[in-house]
Amino acid sequence: MTLHPYAADVVDLLRADRSVVLTGQPGSGRTWLSRRIAEALRAEGRAVAEVAGTDRTDVPLVPFAPLLMEAGVSAADDPGLVAYIRLPAYLTAGPTSVVIIDDAHLLDPGSAVLTSHLDRLAVSLALVTGDISELHPTLRNRIDSGRWEERPIPAATPDEILAMAATHLEGELTASSGAALLAHADGRPAVAATLISAGVKAARSTAGGIEIAWRTPAPVDVLRWSVSPRTWSAEERRAAELVAVAGSLPSASATQLPGLDAHLTNGVLVENADEIAFGRTLDRHVTLGSLPHVVLRDRAAAARRLLTSDDDHRWTARAVLLSVRAGSTVPTDVLLATAQDHRLTTDEQAEVLRAAPTQDPRVRVLLAAAASAAGHVDKAQHHLSAARAELRQGSQTRDTGRWMLRIGQELGLLHAVRRGDAPRAVAEVQTIVESLADGEARELLTTELVKWRLMAGETGVDAPRTTRADVDAGSVVGTAVIGAMIASLDGSRSAALAEVERGLAALPDTGLAPPHAESLLELSRFLALVFDGDLAVATRLAMRRRDAAAHKAAPELGMWEYAAAELALHCGRLDDAAVLARRAVRHLAWRDFTGLRATADALQTAVAARLGRSLPSESLDRPAASDVKVALHLARARADRDRDVSVLVDTARRALSEMHGHLGVLALDEAWMSTRSPRLADELRSHAGRSGVAIALAERIDAYDAGSAQAMGRCAERLGDMGLVGRAADCWEQTGRMHREAGRHESADRATRHGILLRSTHGLGAWPTSSVVLSSRETEIARLAAQRVRSREIGERLGLSVRTVDNHLARVYRKLGVGGRDELAGLLGPETSGDEQAGRALAIPASAP
Repeated sequence: MTLHPYAADVVDLLRADRSVVLTGQPGSGRTWLSRRIAEALRAEGRAVAEVAGTDRTDVPLVPFAPLLMEAGVSAADDPGLVAYIRLPAYLTAGPTSVVIIDDAHLLDPGSAVLTSHLDRLAVSLALVTGDISELHPTLRNRIDSGRWEERPIPAATPDEILAMAATHLEGELTASSGAALLAHADGRPAVAATLISAGVKAARSTAGGIEIAWRTPAPVDVLRWSVSPRTWSAEERRAAELVAVAGSLPSASATQLPGLDAHLTNGVLVENADEIAFGRTLDRHVTLGSLPHVVLRDRAAAARRLLTSDDDHRWTARAVLLSVRAGSTVPTDVLLATAQDHRLTTDEQAEVLRAAPTQDPRVRVLLAAAASAAGHVDKAQHHLSAARAELRQGSQTRDTGRWMLRIGQELGLLHAVRRGDAPRAVAEVQTIVESLADGEARELLTTELVKWRLMAGETGVDAPRTTRADVDAGSVVGTAVIGAMIASLDGSRSAALAEVERGLAALPDTGLAPPHAESLLELSRFLALVFDGDLAVATRLAMRRRDAAAHKAAPELGMWEYAAAELALHCGRLDDAAVLARRAVRHLAWRDFTGLRATADALQTAVAARLGRSLPSESLDRPAASDVKVALHLARARADRDRDVSVLVDTARRALSEMHGHLGVLALDEAWMSTRSPRLADELRSHAGRSGVAIALAERIDAYDAGSAQAMGRCAERLGDMGLVGRAADCWEQTGRMHREAGRHESADRATRHGILLRSTHGLGAWPTSSVVLSSRETEIARLAAQRVRSREIGERLGLSVRTVDNHLARVYRKLGVGGRDELAGLLGPETSGDEQAGRALAIPASAP
């Protein structure tokens, strides 16, 4: 049994005779964790008593009844007196060393006093509850004594929830099902497990993964984790239903609703940023599921009246949505504006659009965008062609120009991204540019055209500049998106970030920005941070955006997974890269506005080759790719297969010439690491001024050529601090070689071990060259042994025999060149783990199969 890191921390505290309060909301897995903690302590030979609070608070000491019987307290005894004498004596003199009390907030007053008495006698206790404020006052007072530690149970990460689903369903969820699961589970693993079990009966396999759905009303086993509308008063029920149908309501209008205060008090509803909404998605889902259709329409009309009484324009789009839900007639112009309002979710926008007349060419454009995003390219092409023909027949107004601009934007996405035909995108968009009479629309679409020209592999493409005196915010955003993209791939961090901020500042002031402009600007920010060596900040940005997209099933999910996967590749974290690349391929097939689908597929191939996995020749021997990013990844795979870096060098030089300079430098460096070629070293030095990463790589080459072990060690530390742990591991190994050649064998062994541990801890494998790597199991056992955990206890934790543990340790000692646990503890102690901790902090969680 591998112990959860949180449980391992609690075990360490109880082992040190500290008492602990474990706090977590219902469904957080607190009971499961408390049982794992008890099992781990028993595996170490400690006696553990498990107690649980009950609803029978009118009967004293019921939770302790089994333990009292063990202590010799009989029914004939006065439990109130004998229990406080005999049980403490039994626990302090006998074998039990830890008492774990689940649902401690349900202890009756007598049990709470007994628990407090045990604490005074220094019995190690673990109380499991929702919040300390829910405990009996006697216990709350004792917790302030200084011997107690509070350990809030962390919410399960999106990766942990999705991994749970993948294990149960034997396959990964689609993006939309994954988003629904994450939103409804709210970080609570027990809730997630219930939802997965409830949805598995309706599960079906699709090209994008496994699709699951939950029936309405929710099944009983799901209701145990949610509100129960049947227990509410009529006023409370109506107030909750209004908020559920609306999604959210302005505080100023909603606070007058009868019954609302009760929900705000108990946390069913929450007030945030002047609006009131459900605190949990599952509670809203259950409330909506209890509504007959006729009641839902009535509540939608009532909620709309509340919104229209509020003068804040931020609620206009939601009022229109509620009009649609109420079955009211809404003018087409209003529906069109609402269907593009970013304040609504993608599903809500689609709901509004379904109410619009499909014969209107403007509606056709939006239907084309939705069809294109869903991968229905022929349907999208049909809608765009029909809309274009109909708009040409009418008068050329400013509004017509704006819709023709949108057609040009969608055609570019359709051909360059969905069909992978960037040259056709350039030709189609150029035709529309030449036909536009509206100067502003023409300039905006000309800006968009630059992106497709870059994707088509054209060289000498400059970042666009607005020429109009009265620069529109849409033009600012459009030029900033392209400028930031070019600067992040081939320019300076400062230039890229300046374009990003310029575009983000103008974005709220325009409705004509390129689709997904905000996501593209943030991607450029990420790339600028990565190439300048600020990988920790870049990783946090990618993780934050990726998790947000996963919760909403947002179209940018695949883009951020690809970004995280490529970062993992360059850092050398190949196991993470493999998982993330697989997800990126699946989610980009579902939604892609970047043209990265083919690149993600090539990245997956490169990672597999670097991990030493066999690949079919057709996956590598493809015709030369027009997209240099695809070509780079395929070149990596060929170089690893053929042990010949010439194709990688040629492609890196191509990247440098095609305005992908930073990627070209990294590829050249990979070729140098495989060959140590002086010619490549000189070439890399010539690019040192490009970025922070390029400077660090050039300094490492200088240290290598000088044969300076000390300088090489400093480079290893710097690259490790950056998060480039693969290159850091290689540096440590080169440092060890230099020390050994100089006769400094102790220093050589120490540096070599650093490299081995980095490779083993982060799943780096043996790339580019390494003869010694610990397996993941050997690494796990080595770390426990270094903490002085006995072989028997290690075996209990990991589900292994003592003999197997000792065999693993023998291989660890041999690979690391150490004589036993004492030397292992010194090697893995805090003073030598800086690089490992820096790399681990940058690791992107990716635990799903």
